Amino acid sequence: MPSTCVLTVGSTRFDALVASSFDSTSLSSLASLGIQHVLAQVGNSTLPAGWKEGTRTTQQGLQVEVVRFLGDLEERAGRTDLVVSHAGAGSILSFLRPLDSSLPSSQPNATRRQLVLVPNSTLMDSHQSDLADEMEKKGWAVVCRRPEDLSATLQQLASQAEQQSEISAPDYPELDKGRMQRIIDETLGYI
Repeated sequence: MPSTCVLTVGSTRFDALVASSFDSTSLSSLASLGIQHVLAQVGNSTLPAGWKEGTRTTQQGLQVEVVRFLGDLEERAGRTDLVVSHAGAGSILSFLRPLDSSLPSSQPNATRRQLVLVPNSTLMDSHQSDLADEMEKKGWAVVCRRPEDLSATLQQLASQAEQQSEISAPDYPELDKGRMQRIIDETLGYI
């Protein structure tokens, strides 16, 4: 079972996801998943009453570290088994990049890594919903459509973990480090 969860809203403001994440039911659901430590990167979001930046232990026995921004978010997300994130491209890449096989073997067990996406529909053109839909279609993420449903989504993961004795991670794509360069070269007419 995973013991660490990273919650991230990226550099935006996503008050609804932060509030839902700090709800006692969501924290209890995380604890039932075996989570012991939560790193909550809240960006410019408003914190719910009683919460502030720093470390706090909740009634469920979780250690919750609340930070606004982190320079090493990708590294921290890469060392965890569960990431709950808005569906921003940068945050999704922070989860996927550490799956590179050239990274040290200290990375989490790839059979357990899980990504839960909560699209921020208040942003332009609901682009996060489109990205989350594609990730879900490929089987690479669990999508929670509304922040207020986060607890139920986490409870569903916990139930699935109980039935399978461990959460199975999706089959993530192999990292192709040269793909972006090829796209740029093709676009500019170099190849």
